[in-house]
Amino acid sequence: MKADRIEYNSTDIDVISYKSIQEFYNYLINTPINKSFRWEELKSVKNDYSFTGTNSFDDAVDLLKNGYKDGSSKLQKRLKVEETKMVTITKRKTVYGVQGYQPCVPLYLNGVPTNMITTVNKPVKQKIVILNKDVSYNALFLKDEIEEESIKAFRIIRKLESQGYRCELNVVLGTSERFKSNPRAFACRVRIKSADERLNISKMAFPLIHPSMLRRLYFRFIEVYPEVTKQFTSGYGVPIKADVLRELYDGYLLPKKMDIDVDKIRSIDDLKNI
Repeated sequence: MKADRIEYNSTDIDVISYKSIQEFYNYLINTPINKSFRWEELKSVKNDYSFTGTNSFDDAVDLLKNGYKDGSSKLQKRLKVEETKMVTITKRKTVYGVQGYQPCVPLYLNGVPTNMITTVNKPVKQKIVILNKDVSYNALFLKDEIEEESIKAFRIIRKLESQGYRCELNVVLGTSERFKSNPRAFACRVRIKSADERLNISKMAFPLIHPSMLRRLYFRFIEVYPEVTKQFTSGYGVPIKADVLRELYDGYLLPKKMDIDVDKIRSIDDLKNI
């Protein structure tokens, strides 16, 4: 876990990052409820199925740890692809040695032993792209809408990795105090796929597309993070705007709602216009 506090336009923002799902889970389970929420009703526990997509906080934890089978099946059907290993992109390079398919005449005439030409395939260092999916959906978003928008993010990753990019994917929550001129705010990023991992639909389905990632687990983060103020007990804050989140973390932000045709994304340059 990494945590920093920055000032952005008169707003103090705690910027927190977790390197993995496991690190995030350990923090939630091992950190006591903070002072602000100690005697409050915990929405991570009390919210119902229609809002969260799970019957309890424990059910959400189980899906996080063991996989979201229904979500995996839904992704498989929507994407119509099977999980495959990333293809290593190579390029052909000419090298000189004592063996080869043809001689280099100038080297041969000068008596250089390594005068034979051959070609080898050398791995190309693939560019790493960091993608941050904003999941700061307010209560007006239905769980089906959250799923639909998050599936777009998954499709974008597939397209970029098919072009040779190596993608790191994070899910990000940004929330701020209401109705204050100098509000406190918190941004929490969890890495769900590192750049050297292959796309694992089973592992990524829950944190990426299930509404309980936000409405139970991220809510629990707000309930335990020590610096959260009392004002967050009423509604858990308001979403931080996308323009602000872009400034807090490196990489490309995939907003809550993406009014784009994913099929028209050809390169990372297209992500700048989302």
